[in-house]
Amino acid sequence: MRRFFPFTWITWLMLMAWATDQVRGDEEVFNTVRVKGRNYVNLSDLARYYEFDRNWTQDGLNVTLRSKLKWKKLGIKINSRDCMVNGVRIWLNDAPLESRNSVLISEVDVRKTLDPILRVWAVPKRRVRTVMIDPGHGGEDKGTDGAHNSIEKRLTLDLALRVERLLKQAGFKILMTRRADTYISLEDRSEQANSSDADIFVSLHFNSAKPNPQPHGIETFCLTPAGFSSTGSFQQRLGIGRFGEEAGNESDRHNMLLAYLVQQRLLAGLPKAEDRGIKRARFHVIKATKRPSILVEAGFLSHTAEEKRIRDPVYRNKLAAAIVDGIKKYAAVMNSPAKD
Repeated sequence: MRRFFPFTWITWLMLMAWATDQVRGDEEVFNTVRVKGRNYVNLSDLARYYEFDRNWTQDGLNVTLRSKLKWKKLGIKINSRDCMVNGVRIWLNDAPLESRNSVLISEVDVRKTLDPILRVWAVPKRRVRTVMIDPGHGGEDKGTDGAHNSIEKRLTLDLALRVERLLKQAGFKILMTRRADTYISLEDRSEQANSSDADIFVSLHFNSAKPNPQPHGIETFCLTPAGFSSTGSFQQRLGIGRFGEEAGNESDRHNMLLAYLVQQRLLAGLPKAEDRGIKRARFHVIKATKRPSILVEAGFLSHTAEEKRIRDPVYRNKLAAAIVDGIKKYAAVMNSPAKD
């Protein structure tokens, strides 16, 4: 059988693991501080555990941690969910706090947001051979549209077919929720994934901010953990809601790693694209799918310049190649031998 992944990526992964001089378990027990019903980790403990430099920089509310390892950098903002990890924007589940001259970060964010990225080798192995691609919308559901007759349902299918071709060339088995302009309900999409042998689920969409023509860029969503509000939700802005009743997902760590690697490769492959970050949401197709799942919003049809790029088949080839690159890197992690 054809090898899935380039040797250079496996080598890089092994070097990252070698660079850490301690063997660590998947669930590290930090000393936590209880604030308003949630557990928080002291940033000093986090910095020591992940081997950041002892002295970090703080400029007002902005805190930056660096490591001697070039691939590891963390930037957070106190009282904000906006965070940068290795140059990629990530929206945390809870805003870091400052209390008694200490910076505190949510224990859930340490375990389910940061740890899967900073210790990729510690995410439990789940072999990846089959990928389900979900072209958003279809049939009577056209999705959004642009000023130049760009129809989302057509573009998502076109992008999905390009992704399929490249993944097949890399040796993956591909499943598609639709291959034509047909309507597939959200429930049927997730049921297709759950009843199949798909190892991961990737839903493809294009965005809109009508009537505001300004927003642009790429964002990747994964499921919101139990007990937290989705990124930018109405309830989160007002500080209300009973999120403890919302179901999480046993794949929380896998979801984040998959989302991170895809978003990272999209930014690298499309330097003109704005990084809108990795966000949390409870979209049905990622909430009801019982395997690692993400939803990619690959640009705004409501933004004139971005719509023009998206309409270009050459640009869609670049989008597809970047998404495939992220999937391949995720599969390389999952298919590599577990670290002792």
